[in-house]
Amino acid sequence: MKFKGETLFGNGTVSGELVVYPEPLSFLGDVDGKSGIIRTINASIAGKVLAIPSSRGSTVGPYVMYQLSKYDKAPLAILSVKADTMLIIGAIMAQIPIMTNLPREILSLRSGVMARVDLDRGEVYVNEP
Repeated sequence: MKFKGETLFGNGTVSGELVVYPEPLSFLGDVDGKSGIIRTINASIAGKVLAIPSSRGSTVGPYVMYQLSKYDKAPLAILSVKADTMLIIGAIMAQIPIMTNLPREILSLRSGVMARVDLDRGEVYVNEP
């Protein structure tokens, strides 16, 4: 399955397990910056590909994203349906590749499937059974 989006930051290709969070994610409230765990679903995003519709919350969110990077718990890439300014700033601060304008159907994928993110082409390939 292939999805087309727009790369905002990053280049090359990354591959990893997909973690889908179907609601807007608050990095400040939902994510533990030291462990990389999304508290509300008890799932790690460390070294994985995170798919979200958007982010929500305050200007502190980018600092939590930076904290993820500092503690080596950042996702390999963030895939979003609609990236807001705080999500973009946080990704750049934390040096996390980010892609946006992906179709909402990406949120209906199962967490745990493998995803390959081609940042140069703005494409996401998912091997879903």
